Amino acid sequence: MGESVTQAGFDIATVQRGARLRRSPFFDATRRAGCRGYTVYNHMFLPIQYDDMEQEYWTLLNDVTVWDVSVERQVEITGPDAFALTNLLTPRDLTKCRVGQGKYVAITAEDGGIINDPVLLRLGENHFWLALADSDVLLWARGVAYNSGMDVEITEPDVSPLQIQGPKSKPVVQALFGERVLQLPYYYFLETELDGIPVVVTRTGWSGEVGYEIYLRDGSRGDQLWDRVMEAGKPYNIAPTGPSDIRRIEAGILNHGIDMTLEDTPYHVGLEWLVN
Repeated sequence: MGESVTQAGFDIATVQRGARLRRSPFFDATRRAGCRGYTVYNHMFLPIQYDDMEQEYWTLLNDVTVWDVSVERQVEITGPDAFALTNLLTPRDLTKCRVGQGKYVAITAEDGGIINDPVLLRLGENHFWLALADSDVLLWARGVAYNSGMDVEITEPDVSPLQIQGPKSKPVVQALFGERVLQLPYYYFLETELDGIPVVVTRTGWSGEVGYEIYLRDGSRGDQLWDRVMEAGKPYNIAPTGPSDIRRIEAGILNHGIDMTLEDTPYHVGLEWLVN
């Protein structure tokens, strides 16, 4: 999947789509932007490269980048027992997570093994999103809920994130959403609209740089959101890139499936601070 998408005789758009291999709402935009390679992550195409990877790294450090990370599929948990279930899924104490706040959490198995390490967003007292790394959590959560007899609804919502990362990300999101987005503390978010496009904007990222994520809540508006972001970022040399492994390693950010697996507990990989 890392082969060039412009290679003679091969077009990524001809790869069959379906439940096992899905395209993001930004897929066509990434192709128009010249994406040169994709991998598969959570049953979806993840753009990994548009330019020389070292050049993409320097763009991230010096300017601003946009990543299609719709592969961060969401598990949405709602219902009367949503808080109780979500608090059961992770060893992190969610009584310390307010509505409008996010947390980096571990989802652990009965023996402490790390199933996933999502970003959790609390949208209501009993309303949560889990933005997933590359493993299936929805069925695990449903199994835990059933075994615990809890009254919840667990679904995959129509939500697709873009990451805006780099030192010039602040003026880009300011141009899109105004001053209030600059007041967001780390790991907090706001629900808003952009030209009628429903989104959640979070002060989060996977780069170790200043950054934000824009969670699109209507998959039919992917092209519109992409174009608005690129327009706002043009004065700041914005460029689409894949997530930078170089920078995340420098920042000490772990990658599920590589730096930690189901065989590891949080204590094995330096994440004991996620256990309360």
